[in-house]
Amino acid sequence: MERALHELYRFYRHSSAGRRVNDIVHQMNGPLQVLSMQLELLGIKTHEELHLLKECPPGPADKLAKLLEYRQGKIQQFRLELEKLQALIRRLLRQAVHEVHQERVHLDLNRVYQDELELYLADSFFKHQVTKHFRFQKNLPLIEGGYLDFSQSFRNLMDNALEAMEEAPSRELTVETGLENGWRVVRIGDTGAGIAPDVLPRIFDPFFTTKGTPEEPRAGLGLFMARRLLAPYGGEIQVTSRPGETWATVRLPV
Repeated sequence: MERALHELYRFYRHSSAGRRVNDIVHQMNGPLQVLSMQLELLGIKTHEELHLLKECPPGPADKLAKLLEYRQGKIQQFRLELEKLQALIRRLLRQAVHEVHQERVHLDLNRVYQDELELYLADSFFKHQVTKHFRFQKNLPLIEGGYLDFSQSFRNLMDNALEAMEEAPSRELTVETGLENGWRVVRIGDTGAGIAPDVLPRIFDPFFTTKGTPEEPRAGLGLFMARRLLAPYGGEIQVTSRPGETWATVRLPV
């Protein structure tokens, strides 16, 4: 009971931070739109300068053309980075809408998982130190359910995979979806140390963890919650492991 109350307290702290972050994301959308509009105006002015340069004498025109080309390159670079930020904001807002309004809708699991993987790019370890292999089955049948059930269960499995590879010499992450005999299948593989055979039967038990320390306690609820979230959809999770390779396989009936 004490551990459960501690986790409830931690949940409310994270929930409060999440609501504040959501407000910040909404506020960022406006300035990003202004920046986008200003970049468009700069682009228009650059084209006007290009036409004026054609009327200049060859010597000065050549020097000004090089400066103009440099500026065009920087404007394009700014535009690409701005588009990345705008795409990130759209994903966060879309996720927030789904998580606040937990009505059951028809979901494309490929889209849910791809959005989650894009958000993981904010993690420098995931972005720079992990080799990623993604394979998504085309035309995966839609599933009716709550967005949070599938996004959160996927995050829990992803977090386990990434944590397992933090000290590994080889860091390869595989995420793939498919169809097998009337089941939607999602596989997440990592090249971490693996799970000991005597530990494997207990990994879905609530509050069971081998990663916690007094300085950084762990809840031990990730896999337990992933299974609970998918249970209403007939979902099954199987984990197989050996040294240097672990696979979490999720099966959801069509």
